[in-house]
Amino acid sequence: MNQESTMTTNKQLGANGRQLSNQLAAAKSVKTEEHIGQYINIAGVGREVSVAYEQLRNAAEYTQEHLLIQKAIRRFYVRNLSFQNNHLVSRSVAEELIIELIQSGYVENNTLPVEIIDDLAAVIQKHYDNFWKLKVSGIKPGLDQDWTLDLLSVASEKFVTDNVVQGIFAQFTYRHYLAILNKDSFIVDKSEEANFEASLYVAIYKSLFKTDLSSVRYEMQKLYNVSDENINEYAQFHQNVDAIYESELTDKITRYIDKYGAPLRVLKNMVQENENIVDLLSNSDRFYSAYSVQIEREYNQSKSKLNRGLIKSIVFLLITKSLIGVGIEVPYDLYTVNRVDYLPLVINLLTPVVYIALLRIGLKMPGKDNTRAMQQYAENMLYGDQTQVNLYPIVKKHSYPIGFKIAYALMFLIVFWLATDLLMKAGFNIVQGAIFFIFFATANFLGFRLSRIVRELELITAKSGFLATIRDFIYMPFILLGQWLSDKYSKINIVALVLDTIIELPLKTVLRLIRQWTDFINEKKDQI
Repeated sequence: MNQESTMTTNKQLGANGRQLSNQLAAAKSVKTEEHIGQYINIAGVGREVSVAYEQLRNAAEYTQEHLLIQKAIRRFYVRNLSFQNNHLVSRSVAEELIIELIQSGYVENNTLPVEIIDDLAAVIQKHYDNFWKLKVSGIKPGLDQDWTLDLLSVASEKFVTDNVVQGIFAQFTYRHYLAILNKDSFIVDKSEEANFEASLYVAIYKSLFKTDLSSVRYEMQKLYNVSDENINEYAQFHQNVDAIYESELTDKITRYIDKYGAPLRVLKNMVQENENIVDLLSNSDRFYSAYSVQIEREYNQSKSKLNRGLIKSIVFLLITKSLIGVGIEVPYDLYTVNRVDYLPLVINLLTPVVYIALLRIGLKMPGKDNTRAMQQYAENMLYGDQTQVNLYPIVKKHSYPIGFKIAYALMFLIVFWLATDLLMKAGFNIVQGAIFFIFFATANFLGFRLSRIVRELELITAKSGFLATIRDFIYMPFILLGQWLSDKYSKINIVALVLDTIIELPLKTVLRLIRQWTDFINEKKDQI
């Protein structure tokens, strides 16, 4: 009996829904054989120190939580791979990486089979060999190392946290948007048409899965099954990935999915978390009930995310502000006025923290109308005809008067002038004022990112009232300045650089020596 005949309602899965269900069922049916043999067991010496450092380091970087392990792996390879001399003992590097991931709390002890070390070593060697081929291929200096670290860090992560369901859902989402999106709404130039499907695929990973360029590069190479046998074609492919990732076309599609992707975000989490998702999909009534419960769960989890994000933002601001205060503001005061000017120092420290805390209080979850809209969207998407694009939000194009752009520019000048005037009246000098702008703008941008947790669950956007409009008028310039600063900070993260150089390198070296010494002592004890 086929799947459709077992359904208890008149609503049957559409073609894309059936394909999703079949792929999930196939993935579920692939049972991982129980491993018989030895698991990697690491002594707990130095684990608490290593875990504590990783928490500090991750707070300084302020990246997506699901990317933390990938970032940690990348830092490991930066420390342990030579990109100047072609010398590598891949097995020892693989073994040390697994040990460090366990020591740092990213992987549970006694969960990985010892065979994984040899498999990982082969992957390390392959990408390392490709680096040296790329180095002499004539590409722009630095790209060879960036591409190698991108691919190697994600490929290594797959050994410990592979997610088959994510790939299946990405394909489902791609088919969905390919069916409902009108290319002409996004494409401005004929030359963009050839890249539309690739841009859509990249936009899905950027928006729904919050992946970075490293992950997108890996997924694109996997999707197109790119071979490294011809290193020039291999290099050209990755140059195209870079261009597509940064393209305006990809950015426009990403913004659309960001704005209208709430139903898919809920379904994505439901597919990944619910063991009975295949059975639920076969019955539209049961799915509708379960999807409604999932929406409420997402609202509750978002509240927790907001609270964690608030704490993380405050810690990030306090760490960076303390370092800059000690390194710049205090020495400048001592040099110019022979004393520490505490009022600007305290204002610069507390204002961003108080602002972002107050912003969190004002963030509320979407209402019932939004819930009903998401339920209807999901029902249409899975059990309806996706070619009926009128069922889904369309791209809206607006043409605004030139005066709006002039007023927008004036808004920046007015807000920054008023802020500067207030700081001068409070006795701030130029360094203290610059630090205030940097950290208040950063707090505004971090707060804006927190508000996105709520907006990502909104299919119906609430209209701004008069007070909200005034608030946006005041804070928008700081948000955009904070975005610009965040982009520059992510490229040259001074705090992270200091931590990596002054703390991480010697700390990991000392912990490695202690671990080796412990193994040595244990071996001697066994010989007695």
